[in-house]
Amino acid sequence: MALSHVFVRGVHVLAMAVALGGSISLWWAIRTRAPLPAERAALLRFAEGYEWLFWAALGTLVMTGVGNLGALAPAVPTTTTQWGLVLYVKLVAVLGLLLLSAVRTVVVHKLSEADTSVNVAASLSRAYAVTMLYLVGLLALAEVLAHG
Repeated sequence: MALSHVFVRGVHVLAMAVALGGSISLWWAIRTRAPLPAERAALLRFAEGYEWLFWAALGTLVMTGVGNLGALAPAVPTTTTQWGLVLYVKLVAVLGLLLLSAVRTVVVHKLSEADTSVNVAASLSRAYAVTMLYLVGLLALAEVLAHG
């Protein structure tokens, strides 16, 4: 395996750690207690910051994922094989993540524009819980692809 492949895979894993770790951190911070009114604005700023990080990580995941797939290009099995079918499911799941994440980002943006007296904890907690679970599912698919 060439050193460049190791680098690309390392960046891919790091980007997943940022996306998943951020969603877990936000979900955990929000669900453990309801924020005080003065903390709501800070919570939304933190969520908005994570959204930038998340989209950078997701872009990196897509680019490095395409790079990883390109390294296998001549030998990528079709969906008639189990590995090819899992790959197809993962690619469709990634598209689903892109769509759901766009909705989450819009929700965070709308909440940040709303009156800060709105209870944002429940909405953000659900949004980041869904993101976290979705990313764990993608991670499981990646594990199956990598190790059978």
